[in-house]
Amino acid sequence: MNKQLKFILCAVMGVAFALMTVCGLNYLHLTRELHACERQLAESRETWERIAAEKEELQDDLRAKQKELKETQLTLDETTERASELKAEIEQLQNDIEILKEKQITGQ
Repeated sequence: MNKQLKFILCAVMGVAFALMTVCGLNYLHLTRELHACERQLAESRETWERIAAEKEELQDDLRAKQKELKETQLTLDETTERASELKAEIEQLQNDIEILKEKQITGQ
């Protein structure tokens, strides 16, 4: 081998070594970036799961409250209806009392 060929081969090896070094450093940088993204993804997923659990809990509470509200509304409707019936009964009884008083007054 002549000197010129040895020099070219050394230069090519030097460039290959430099390229390998740059690629290795880039690989390390990308690996660190990947790990950071994985950590962020894990944190995001944990936050999402926590929020989803809270949402499920709130939806369960909402369904329970809606059921309670329906039951209360039914009770209110029944009570209102019963109150109307009792009012009508009271008015009828008051009318009956008035009629009886008038009969008692006229009968005496």
